[in-house]
Amino acid sequence: MSDRHSVPGGDRLRDSKDKQVGIRWPVALDQRLDDLVQRANDAGSNTNRRELIAALLLAADHDGDGLNDVVRTYRKAVVRDAPLAPDDHGADVLDFERHRPGPRTSA
Repeated sequence: MSDRHSVPGGDRLRDSKDKQVGIRWPVALDQRLDDLVQRANDAGSNTNRRELIAALLLAADHDGDGLNDVVRTYRKAVVRDAPLAPDDHGADVLDFERHRPGPRTSA
């Protein structure tokens, strides 16, 4: 038996019932997410990690072949593929900011 959530279909997605998920991923991608949030905010979005991930998930290709391609690309990627800064792409060892768990605060 599975529990189900009832959510009105006309509600704004961003304001609808949410679910906390636990994700473990490479620190290089965590830094990439912070950098993407910063770029979105520099363009006027006033967003955060949670909202950007949700927006990217909503915009993601839902075709099985397309998803397969994305997963295969990820599996072949190396750490230096993750940073947005072009000067990091040739480095042998990369340093990433260390953050405590929880929401990020603006600097």
